Parts: sequence; C-alpha cells; structure tokens
Amino acid sequence: MSPVVRLVFLPVSPWSERARWALDHHRIAYQTIEHMPILGERRLRRLLGNPRRRATVPVLQVGDELLSDSWDIARYADRVGSAEPLIPPAHEAAVRRWHELAERAMSAARALTLQRLLQSRRALREALPIPGWARSLLWPVAGWATRRFAQKYDADLQGSAAPRATVQAALSELRSALGGGDHLLSSFSYADIVMATLLQGVVPVADRYIPLGPAMRAAWTQPELARPNEDLVAWRDRLYERHRPAPLAA
Repeated sequence: MSPVVRLVFLPVSPWSERARWALDHHRIAYQTIEHMPILGERRLRRLLGNPRRRATVPVLQVGDELLSDSWDIARYADRVGSAEPLIPPAHEAAVRRWHELAERAMSAARALTLQRLLQSRRALREALPIPGWARSLLWPVAGWATRRFAQKYDADLQGSAAPRATVQAALSELRSALGGGDHLLSSFSYADIVMATLLQGVVPVADRYIPLGPAMRAAWTQPELARPNEDLVAWRDRLYERHRPAPLAA
C-alpha cells in the first residue's frame, strides 16, 4: 500500500508554490494541510521534531519521511513521478544555481512585501483567517503576527533600496539567460519554476493559481520593480498557462 502523501503549505508562499508545482507536474496526489504563520508554529515544530533551526513550510510528509525544503520536494517528485524530470541529472548544477539565486532574491522580496503589508490596514484585515465581520476589530492581531513573522526570517522592515536591488539583479540575470526564449534550459525545468515564483513578489500571478484579496494583491505588487520587468511578468504568465497543471485529487 502506498504511503499517504501530505503537504503542509502556506497558500500565498512562493516556496510552497514551488513544491506544489513540482508535485502537480508529476501528477502526484497529495493531501494539503494549511499552515498558519505564528499561530501554527507549535504544530509545525512538533511535526518536525522540534528542530533547533527555524521551522518553515513547505513540509512534505510521505509516510514516516519528512522533506522540509522545496528543493528536496522537487527531487522527491522527480524520483517517484512519471513526467519529464524537473532537475535533469546532467543539468543539476545549473538548476541548483538558479534555485540559490531565487532563494536570495525571494528573501529580499519577502521583506518588501512585509513592508507594504504593514502599511495597509485593509491587507492586514484580509490576511486574517476569520469571518469578515471580525476583521475590522482584530486587524491589529494581523499586524502583530506580521511583525513576528518578519522577526522569524530576519526581514528588514526599514529600508527598501537594498532588497529591491537584490531582486532586480536576479531579474536582470533571468532576462539575460532567457535571451527572449521560453526556458532557462533546453526545456521546462525547476529553474523556470523558481524564477517564475520569484516574480510573485513583483506582480502576483492570477487568482486562479494563487488567490489573493485586492488589498493583499496590492501589497504583494512592487510598482518600482513591476514597470521595468513587464516582459518577465509576461514570461511568467505564459509559463503558468503552458506548464502549471491543476492538482490531482488525493
């Protein structure tokens, strides 16, 4: 009997989206458990055996095995899936380099998003996982949780120039490597996925892929990065249209 596959994820997170995309690419059925930042921290740490290091999502549970990094989840999907590999052995080093570049840039983009989120009371209200009538009263709780979340990831909530420059440098490298083409390698790969999901922190993808309320969508949009990178946003949207399958029911 095949083990039950469960993914603990944060719906708005680009890191979680990478994991889901890899699993869906290979048509692997899995159950989902939605993680709640800060409030779900204790449950997450318990699942991971209370590690000394920072506990983060996504986490893939396959029977007794736990995978707590999107790279490892993509490797697992390649190992057990039936589609073309996302991390071809012959190009693993190249894909890994794009993964590491996306990691650094997405951490910078996260700081920019948190800054904008804390400036928007409407976005903080939308972020609360409670009925709409209660959000107007409890939005300060979302502000507190957002600041705690920023502390967890050492996100700078003050300056925006340095993180914006980090994101732009990664996007400029992406543009140069694509050279007007569709893929970073000769065909669709995990390198495309990580760079496409980086753009979630510049202009969010359509709601049918990652649903966001209007105020949250505005908080995730970085106008100073969106305008000079419209071509890459369009590339991301084409990639989603062509290569982002719907999840397979577990």
